[in-house]
Amino acid sequence: MNKTIIVLNDLYHVQSKPYIIIYKNIMKTLKKIFGIGLMAFFITIMAPHKSMAQGGYVSDQEFYDNLQQYGTWVDDPNYGNVWVPDVDGDFRPYATSGHWVQTEYGSTWVSDYPWGWATFHYGRWHYDDYYGWEWVPGHEWAPAWVSWRHGGGYYGWAPLGPGITIAISLGSGYRVPNNYWVCAPEAYINRPNIYNYYVQPTRVVTIINRTTIINNTYVNNNRTYITGPRPQDIQRITRQRVQVYKINNASRPGVGRVENNTVNIYRPAIRKSPDARPARVVNATAYKQANPNQGIGRPGSGGYNRANAQRLATTARTENPNTKVVRVNPTNNQRPGQPANNNRPGQPAAKPNPQQPANGANNGHNRQPAAGANQARPAAGTRPAQAGSNPNAQNKLDRQNTNDRRGPGAVVPKTPEINNAAQKQQQDQARQQQQAQQRQQQQTQQAQQKQQQQAQQRQQQQAQQAQQRQQQQAQQRQQQQAQQAQQRQQQQAQQRQQQQAQQAQQKQQQQAQQRQQQQAQQAQQRQQQQAQQRQQQQAQQAQQKQQQQAQQRQQQQAQQRQQQQRQQQQHQQPKPEPKKPEGQQ
Repeated sequence: MNKTIIVLNDLYHVQSKPYIIIYKNIMKTLKKIFGIGLMAFFITIMAPHKSMAQGGYVSDQEFYDNLQQYGTWVDDPNYGNVWVPDVDGDFRPYATSGHWVQTEYGSTWVSDYPWGWATFHYGRWHYDDYYGWEWVPGHEWAPAWVSWRHGGGYYGWAPLGPGITIAISLGSGYRVPNNYWVCAPEAYINRPNIYNYYVQPTRVVTIINRTTIINNTYVNNNRTYITGPRPQDIQRITRQRVQVYKINNASRPGVGRVENNTVNIYRPAIRKSPDARPARVVNATAYKQANPNQGIGRPGSGGYNRANAQRLATTARTENPNTKVVRVNPTNNQRPGQPANNNRPGQPAAKPNPQQPANGANNGHNRQPAAGANQARPAAGTRPAQAGSNPNAQNKLDRQNTNDRRGPGAVVPKTPEINNAAQKQQQDQARQQQQAQQRQQQQTQQAQQKQQQQAQQRQQQQAQQAQQRQQQQAQQRQQQQAQQAQQRQQQQAQQRQQQQAQQAQQKQQQQAQQRQQQQAQQAQQRQQQQAQQRQQQQAQQAQQKQQQQAQQRQQQQAQQRQQQQRQQQQHQQPKPEPKKPEGQQ
């Protein structure tokens, strides 16, 4: 009897060896599956939702999809698909809702618009007399696509037009339209509130005519960028240290943020896709013909009609648009140029496990029962084999129970005789597989929930940051208004002082003039008096002469009368006889 038991035990161990090997293979496979799932979990958590700027690539479909909600795509006969933004009436590129900062690339425009990452760092701007400012998409990133000038205490900049390269913009033959230019005092070029110091458009042309072009450039990875004013030039003008920021690649589109020593901007490398297109495009010619008096642009002034822009957007977004004016392009679940992916957004495509056969494949004895399938187990009402019992007898009972369940005439496949321990191992293996699958599903769900929570947190942060920016802008505006009021008061005080000084100077001048006039009058009076005195003296002298002459005449006359009288007397006296000489008697 004991020999029989020993032989049977040896037979059990010999027969159970294939199942032990199967168990080991299954455990190895489960370990590999668990390792692959764990690796995929960490990759899913750490991988960004979108390609990082300048490190990965996105299709130019990104432009069409992201900008659709902020404006209207128009099919321009000269430039193809162009984008007209939904903005206020005073909008100008590189002037409205943004400011300049200095980075290693040069003067970089930081926009407050959620679509500014695309329109101010890729492509070109063009002003159409009917549609106003239009953005023409491009595929190369730059800190700003503008032309710079400097002179007379001002900096001036203007967006480059379509087809204008850096070499052309720096040449002497390039002429920028007058309404493209924006000017500001050189001391305020890096102020966040530079928009408060813009020169009035009526004075811009006069200032630009007194400036010279700035041809500073920066080369990085064989690409040339227009840098605009150099930090040392700005520091020399403002006499303040100029902060030079580093550009950090943001992971998703949005408003550019300046934090600490970095500027966070979404700047992906754009890959051209032949089938990229907007969801809806307005035919520029057809819309203009249908609405000749609803132009958005204002010829000559560079202005913008907000109401007509909203009319254009409404026409493009209406539920049943006029197909002669609006072209509706079919949309796919996947973007053009991207591989198909039937999984959830942001999740990698499922890959087949090389360690597991495909569904429906027959792998012989190594195939494991699926979760939830009927597994080999003792029939109801039977007891598992006790220690020391005959395993052959127990196996016969199991087969009998199986035949009873299958019904009469059923063909029972021939299977190796196994005991309850092997069945338990199979159950444990299936249970482990289920647990591994559940863990993977839980990890995937947790990763998705984390991603959703992170996305919500980012949205909340962006909303809070936008609110903070608005509050900061409001505070800045209040401070600016207070500064402006203080400046006005100072200017008024200075003006009063100047007026008082001018009035005092005018008084002094008037007093000097009065003194001069008085002196002149006195001199004239003296001259008149002297002339009168001379005249009187001359008259007196003449009168005296006349009197003297009259007296002289009277004297002469008296003398003459006396002589005449003497002569008469002499005539009347007898004349004495002349004496005869003594020899004559």
